Amino acid sequence: MGAVALIEVLERDGTPRHGVAVPQWPLRVGRALDNDLVLDDPHVAPHHLVIDRDESGAFVQVGETLNGALLGTQRVDAGGRGAVGDTPLAITIGRVHLRLRLAEHALAPELRLDPTRSLAQGLPLLALLLLLVGAMEVFNTYLDTDPDGFVRALGSGAISAIVGLMGWCGVWTLLSKLFTRQGHFGWHLRVALIAVLAWELISGATQLLSFSLSWPWLSDFKFVLGYAVGATLLYFHMLAVEPYRHRRVRQAAVAMALVGTALSLWFNWQNGDRLGSELYMSHLFPPALRVAKPVDTASFMKGVAELQATLDAKAKRKEDAGDDGGEGGGDDE
Repeated sequence: MGAVALIEVLERDGTPRHGVAVPQWPLRVGRALDNDLVLDDPHVAPHHLVIDRDESGAFVQVGETLNGALLGTQRVDAGGRGAVGDTPLAITIGRVHLRLRLAEHALAPELRLDPTRSLAQGLPLLALLLLLVGAMEVFNTYLDTDPDGFVRALGSGAISAIVGLMGWCGVWTLLSKLFTRQGHFGWHLRVALIAVLAWELISGATQLLSFSLSWPWLSDFKFVLGYAVGATLLYFHMLAVEPYRHRRVRQAAVAMALVGTALSLWFNWQNGDRLGSELYMSHLFPPALRVAKPVDTASFMKGVAELQATLDAKAKRKEDAGDDGGEGGGDDE
């Protein structure tokens, strides 16, 4: 007679720590020594649960416990019961992750073991990314500095970029090593470089389209795309730290992008009574790239005149606020 089931204790990343073959039913799990599977976790009850089988199939019966059990995605409290089903069941009790596999469960096909990629294996792509990022930084430094200070600004910027990039990737590499036993430094470095390139391309494209099509709102709300790039960056970094929880990581990344966008909109409104981040379009391109039709002087002045009432109202509010502050200060004295 073979085993009727296998129950495995899993590491945080989902890899098995050790497994116990179940020769017969029932299987008792808890902290007491008379259990079939003894778990040394203070959040596990002495007799936390029993796995058994009847005419309807295998089931999990939760015993007297404060914390209950998580069967897959279903929370079962003390005294509750949950079916095992046709696929291996993930069970969480306390801070211990278990996986129950019955003898009749179909085995997944064997996966090919891909060796861990070293930094040298991705060297051509990494070199290309470094070249593109370096060229872009040189170009931006050239545009932002005077010719006399170009070399000094370039050297300072290069040192800051290298230190920041290595520090950022080093932190993620340490997290990957802690939770998956592999550093994945090359992966984190490539993800960071691709994110920098993506943001530079998006930033330049939005500025160019804003100028060419006379769409100032496109660059005004560029920060929304910035949060999207940042959330995508964190998502791919987290894939090397939490390789078995793609859905949760994706949900967390989307939530961070939405929260960041909402906070920026709120701060912009509080600071300037507007949702956008730019008061005016500060980037200019060659006139040949202009696609929008030019506005004649009369139409432009008519549009400017419509702002007079708004500006006068704001000036009056500031003046009234100043008068109130002055009177209050005199009374205090």
